[in-house]
Amino acid sequence: MAKKKQISDIRAEIDSIDDEIMKLLMKRSLLSVEVGRIKHAEQKLVFDPTREEAIIGRLESSRQPPMTRSMVEGIFREIFSASRSLQQRQKVAYLGPEGSFSHQGAFSAFSLDGDLMPFKDIESVIQAVASSRVDIGVVPVENSTEGMINQTLDMMASTRLSVIQEFLLPIRNCLLSGIPKERIRKVFSHPQALAQCKGWLTSNLPGAEVIETASTSDAAMAARSHEDGAAVASSMAAELYGLSILAENINDMRENITRFWVIARSALPVAGSAKSSIIVTLDNKPGALYSALGVFARKGINLTKIESRPSKKSPWEYLFFIDFQGNLVDENVKETIDEVSGCTRDLIILGSYPEGRILP
Repeated sequence: MAKKKQISDIRAEIDSIDDEIMKLLMKRSLLSVEVGRIKHAEQKLVFDPTREEAIIGRLESSRQPPMTRSMVEGIFREIFSASRSLQQRQKVAYLGPEGSFSHQGAFSAFSLDGDLMPFKDIESVIQAVASSRVDIGVVPVENSTEGMINQTLDMMASTRLSVIQEFLLPIRNCLLSGIPKERIRKVFSHPQALAQCKGWLTSNLPGAEVIETASTSDAAMAARSHEDGAAVASSMAAELYGLSILAENINDMRENITRFWVIARSALPVAGSAKSSIIVTLDNKPGALYSALGVFARKGINLTKIESRPSKKSPWEYLFFIDFQGNLVDENVKETIDEVSGCTRDLIILGSYPEGRILP
């Protein structure tokens, strides 16, 4: 009896705290509406990842056990999304259909404030942002197993949109089907997902035909429509398309993470530490790349990624995508960009943004 009373007392205290939290959330919501009015008057984008990262960092500094960082971040990401929805709902493009990993990432980042709009391919997502059909887009840019997503790089070079945020999404590929594993003769999926699970598929379904699709969601739909078909896709796709999960997390490498960019038509100001991305076109002559990269070394700026792609303008002309640690508003970074511009044919600034975190 004493234990039951103790639990009831604790629950009464929890109820009181919940009531207080609700009052504070209402107060916060009213302030968010006021912020939205100001942003609308100044024609500013509602989404402000720098501000959100600053709040998470401040709250993390005062966190104590038993709360974990992921708990704090998960709670406040939902609060941020709710607050943005009070200011203005955003049209968010992603690589669809529903159930793709891009859908999963877009939903995690914009669960309450985003009208999520699927597009058939990465090119269509980026074009939708460029043509103002949507406010922002979510596109995959790099996978930890298979490397850079070339479609994203090529389209970003040609449209000159801005990167305003990056986030990291753990990819847990599953084998989905409506039939037992022994009856599977066809396996559908996006080329990246198939590459990420090549070893597992070879070992477990050696006789199955592997068929590429535009997305993992398309793969799930194909598996549903073929009596001997299966798909490599997300657990979300299994639920959406009425398939069973025959095997979970079938990646050849356990740690399989995809980096996503949130893109917009204009850059957002970033305060404090940040990551930046640029694209440079070099003259086709000896020492051109060395000269450009040497500037970063002399200025003490750490490069986190460099990737080359054909420019598609002249034979043997290449673009170089460069990520580095530093904020474009810092004087040292400004000087670096000016100097790099002097030894390149063209330089495109994609933007500065908070360094990506793994979504909770």
